[in-house]
Amino acid sequence: MFEEKRKFLRYNVTGIKASFKLLDPRTYSTYHEKILDTAANISLGGIALRTKTELPLRTPIGVDIKISPEHHSIRTFGRIAWIKQTDPQSNDFDIGISFSWWNNEEDKKLVYSALQNQEA
Repeated sequence: MFEEKRKFLRYNVTGIKASFKLLDPRTYSTYHEKILDTAANISLGGIALRTKTELPLRTPIGVDIKISPEHHSIRTFGRIAWIKQTDPQSNDFDIGISFSWWNNEEDKKLVYSALQNQEA
């Protein structure tokens, strides 16, 4: 039987986009950045994104979330929690990012509100 390990409920989302940058000093010269790609799902504890690059687990990462064109980008930080190759032919990877720090509490509330609106 499958046991859910997540602390936060994940929401499959539409319209929420995100970009990211690795924060590992060993890779500062290599910028792995997604330019506002659509998020697969999100919670207050993390986000799932698709990338063309296999990234190392536990790498520190900065994430900018754009919940709608009207809102400013929300910056949060975390680590890569998991990675799965979606298709060996396309070289696409899904990555899970676990949030560990938000720039401010208001941004966290804005994401929570957006998630509640997605559910409605």
